[in-house]
Amino acid sequence: MRFPTTCFAVSTLALMMTGCAQQHTTTSANDLAEIRYEVGPCYGTCPVYSVEVKADGTTRYMGERHTAVEGERMQSGSATAFLSLQERLAPIQPDMGTTQQPLDCEPRATDLPHYTVTWVNQNGEQAVLEHDTGCHSESGRERTEILRSLSAELGIENWVQE
Repeated sequence: MRFPTTCFAVSTLALMMTGCAQQHTTTSANDLAEIRYEVGPCYGTCPVYSVEVKADGTTRYMGERHTAVEGERMQSGSATAFLSLQERLAPIQPDMGTTQQPLDCEPRATDLPHYTVTWVNQNGEQAVLEHDTGCHSESGRERTEILRSLSAELGIENWVQE
């Protein structure tokens, strides 16, 4: 009688551990509901705006100041465009449920804008990346390049006019 009970207990434990091991902290393409990013102010006339892109590709832009277009604009898109955006940002996306602070780097310019990128999954869980474009380390420059390319990729560069 002891062997079947032990075997059952070991099997149950193995299945539970397998279930835990299969949980992913990153979000698959089908799980992501939206990607948002905000570009914050600098000490000069840097554009200040926010963008929300839904999984169906719908883009909502809100220009606050120092942009070519102030106020809200909406643009329809496609799920393919959203997947392209997700793929473009994948190298810098933190794990869901975490916030990644700006890189600690030198040299750093102190008068450049700050980006906050938020990935939101279907359950409302978020991954947040904060990035200071004044970070001039190699990885900082790479992130800045990716983030600055988003307005052109989304077709809103004329609204932003960075």
